[in-house]
Amino acid sequence: MNADLKEAFSRIKPICDVIMVCPSPESIDAFISRVSDLKKKVVQELQQYLLFPLITHLKSSQTDKKNDLQSRVVDAMGIVLDKVTVNSFEMCMKMEVGLLQLVFDHTKPGMIAEISEELKLSVMKTLTLLLLNIEPKYREAMLKSHVPLLGKTVYVAVHLAKMEKLKSLRLAAITCVTAHTATHARLTRHYHITNAAIEKSAVEMLSLILPGVLGALQDVATCNDNPGHLLVITSIDAMHRILCLAMNNKFMTTNTDIKVSDFAKMIKEKENREVSSKEPIDPKTLPARSPEWFAVAGEKLLLITKSLVSLRTHEHFKVRKELAVYCSRLLFECNIAMHTSVPLAIDALISLSKDEYLEVAEFCTNAINTYFTKTSDDNKSKMLDALCENFFATVTSLPRVMNNIDSARKESALNLVHGYMVVLTRQRPQRLTCALSVAARAHALCAALAQAAATHPHLTLLTHHALRDINSTPPTNSPWCKLRHLDSEQCVRRFTEICCQLGDAECAELVLDTLLEMFHQTRDAELVYIMNNMCTASNSSENLIRRILNTYIEEDVWYLPLEVNIAEPPLTDADTLDVSVYNPHSWTKDSVPGLYEGAVETRYTDISYAKPRVRRPAAHDECATLYDAQRNMLLSCLLTEGLGIMATRLKAKYQPYLLKTLCLVLERVGSKYEMLHLSGLKAIYAIAQACGHSSVPELINHNADYFTNQVTVRLKKAWNCKSALQILSVVMEYSDSNILNYLYGIVQDVLVQSCDKYYEKDLHAYLQVFLTFVECIRKWYMIGELDPSEGQGNEYLDLLKDTREHIEKKEQEERLLSDAEFEKETGKTVEEMYREDLQQREEDELDYDDTVVEPSIPHPQYVTVTVIILKRCLNYVASSNRDNCILALQVLNTGFPILRQYENELLPLVHLTWAPLVSKFQAEPAIMKRAFDLLVTMAELSKDFIQNRAVKEVLPSMCAFLSATARESYRKDVGSWYRASAAYSAQVAALAALARLALRLRLAERALSAAMDAVQPYLSDKQPKPLQLSAVEFFKMMLDYDYGAAWYHLRQLCNNDQVLQPPTIEHLRLEPVVGTPYLPTDTEYENNIKLIFTYMVS
Repeated sequence: MNADLKEAFSRIKPICDVIMVCPSPESIDAFISRVSDLKKKVVQELQQYLLFPLITHLKSSQTDKKNDLQSRVVDAMGIVLDKVTVNSFEMCMKMEVGLLQLVFDHTKPGMIAEISEELKLSVMKTLTLLLLNIEPKYREAMLKSHVPLLGKTVYVAVHLAKMEKLKSLRLAAITCVTAHTATHARLTRHYHITNAAIEKSAVEMLSLILPGVLGALQDVATCNDNPGHLLVITSIDAMHRILCLAMNNKFMTTNTDIKVSDFAKMIKEKENREVSSKEPIDPKTLPARSPEWFAVAGEKLLLITKSLVSLRTHEHFKVRKELAVYCSRLLFECNIAMHTSVPLAIDALISLSKDEYLEVAEFCTNAINTYFTKTSDDNKSKMLDALCENFFATVTSLPRVMNNIDSARKESALNLVHGYMVVLTRQRPQRLTCALSVAARAHALCAALAQAAATHPHLTLLTHHALRDINSTPPTNSPWCKLRHLDSEQCVRRFTEICCQLGDAECAELVLDTLLEMFHQTRDAELVYIMNNMCTASNSSENLIRRILNTYIEEDVWYLPLEVNIAEPPLTDADTLDVSVYNPHSWTKDSVPGLYEGAVETRYTDISYAKPRVRRPAAHDECATLYDAQRNMLLSCLLTEGLGIMATRLKAKYQPYLLKTLCLVLERVGSKYEMLHLSGLKAIYAIAQACGHSSVPELINHNADYFTNQVTVRLKKAWNCKSALQILSVVMEYSDSNILNYLYGIVQDVLVQSCDKYYEKDLHAYLQVFLTFVECIRKWYMIGELDPSEGQGNEYLDLLKDTREHIEKKEQEERLLSDAEFEKETGKTVEEMYREDLQQREEDELDYDDTVVEPSIPHPQYVTVTVIILKRCLNYVASSNRDNCILALQVLNTGFPILRQYENELLPLVHLTWAPLVSKFQAEPAIMKRAFDLLVTMAELSKDFIQNRAVKEVLPSMCAFLSATARESYRKDVGSWYRASAAYSAQVAALAALARLALRLRLAERALSAAMDAVQPYLSDKQPKPLQLSAVEFFKMMLDYDYGAAWYHLRQLCNNDQVLQPPTIEHLRLEPVVGTPYLPTDTEYENNIKLIFTYMVS
């Protein structure tokens, strides 16, 4: 014994003696401390001496039922085992049995003793260390001769992992299982046991306990209450280590030397099998690892694999990675013995090959590629056949899977479908083409995809936009398409990839045939969504895109009814005087084009006095229900979006299709429906970019001849003129003055048709074209808004200016009346000046005018067209239709500034506008607001031309309106409904207009006083804040316009007794003034009076 060993022994012996006699927590802690300080060589030599007292007290009277003390003893044993290699088989067995007795109780559930979790944890860790640090020959001996003991330990360990709650205990139990089955990571290299003898012994032992162990571990892996992902990963790792050892292909014995006796044995076994075929086979009677045993074990393990593959939707990527390792090893190492589980493993790998984590996806992809590369052609063909069957089974179940709330399950199902398609199209000829050659299967695939892509029509689809802005950025997504089942971004992306894979496949045309057949039968939006995504495939054929495009632009497909059928309005006195004699609802009235151009023929059918006619069916441009209108709107948006997608795919090759599609897309951009407008905007930007243009105006300018012809043709057809007007409006908004030459002829046609009664139903569209035209003229020729402050300025106010001017004029008159003064100033006598005047008169009579008058310069063509448009719109100001009236007023208000420099055209139009305009100041508030705007524009442009008429005919109406509505808006705070009413908008417009009118019309004393009286109530702080600010601005402008009148009016409003002291002026004495305009006695006006004189509004 060397010196180190002697010293160590002398230090450890007293403690071992104390533990042997009477173990205590203190002595065990001291033992652990001393052993931890010893070198491994020393502990290796003293292992039996160190372990003997601990083995003795595992179940002694001193430690019995003392779980804490027993736990310390077991921990101390683990400290020793961690530093040694056990070289005594007898001691190894004693420790195995002693430790097992601590946790084993056959009377309890799972045969687990009722001891503390800490003791169980210590026992599992120590048992693991024991099996890991035993000499190989003893491990082999234990695996051969002590299988029941090891099986009991494994049974207890797996039930601890299954039934306990403590996470560390469950992990230690699973590690103990792998140590006792020789599959622990420290006992293997790349998952394989390097010692052939130990491997054989482990396989023979596992063949006796395999299904039970894997079943318990499968329960642990699939438990819903697992604390974290590490437990799942550890259990799956233990499963594929055990499974791929016991069911490995290399243990499937094959007899290559066949003899006559083998045939005789096979015949005998067949006869015996036929006799006992009706009796169930007991697996216990089968020879271990025989073909029959492998077959039965494979069937049992199939259920375990089927349960395990459900973890492919687990939230943690490491769990999915470990499942991929399980399936990969099963596929490469156990595919013969477990051939029934191979399709499940392939399914899981295919599904996980589309995992969002690159590590998982790459591992699965490499596994699949390796399998199909290394396997034989025969096996590959069989596997592809099996995959085809699984593919259609998955597709058939896809609608059921998608119709639930589990997004992870949906994504997994879509991943599986996409993975199948990738595998079935990986080489040519593609296996998917053969599979889809059966019409029923192709239809099943398309129907399943259509149900998976189910859309959800919503009311916002039919929303009209408040203000169309074609220069806004097109949407990057598709707000019109709300998918019912694809409720996550990952699901949408995977479904799109599935459709792209179909578009790239050889069978794309075959699938398209089925989709088009279904579409012509049902007109489902989901089918269009699928076809749009097929077009996005990078290798989709031009013929495929051409067929889809031609289907989209068919007239009965593109032009779908979007309005809901409206019932007939009730009869009024204008319709009939006596329903029993004359009932217009008793027959159908129909107007159609007559024989000659412009003629209209009216026909009456189904005439009956006895009974009213039945409700008319929905017209071709109307839907029977709101749901039908929503579905049609969704379909129209998807069709429009599809054109942009095809353009993006074809790029420059899309140019030939512009003749057919450019006008269709421009029409969508001009739609009154918000969603249809946005889809058109997205499509037109995509087309412009695909055709190599930097912007949409550039696209239109390069292809102007495409739309001019179609617009002209459509205008000649009454049923198609509305679309032509929408196209024209959009083109004008997008273009610049270079396109005017194309537009003049079209606008002339619109002018002609707008006065045709047959086209009256589209009057709103005509007016929209006129409005767009004049707006574009102002934009192109930079004709800005009128400046309301033009001609104004805050000049110095001199109250005595008029007095001084009067004195100067009187003095000049006196000088002129004095002859002496006159002759002195001019240097001539009165008689001389009289003779000069006579001579000049005679010369003027003899003179004749020989000057040549130059012809006037013709007006620009846009001015001429604008004048014609404004004259035409004058006819519609008096329209009974509110929308048409408002739009006509808006056209006039926008068009008049164009004629600012052309008074000869402007003033006659102002004169013609006056009569219909005056009547609108008694109309509803919405029309009145537009009338105010137009009146201000006319006053600013024509100035004195309408002064007298405006003061006499309009100003009283405006003042009366403001006075009446002031009572209605009183005490209407921010939250009041009144803020959203038309009357409130008209008040705001009237207050703004009145101030500008007072300046432009140069209102005199009485009219100005009436205007200030009407605005005065709005200075109250009980009025809505915007109205108060407008009133403040009005009085500020009046102070600049006529300081004296405004000052006096505000002085009367304040009605106070304050004295205003006058300034000191030489040679002039001014009296103090009682009453000032700065401090009102009524506190409601105080704040706004202060604002008027501060020249600022907060």
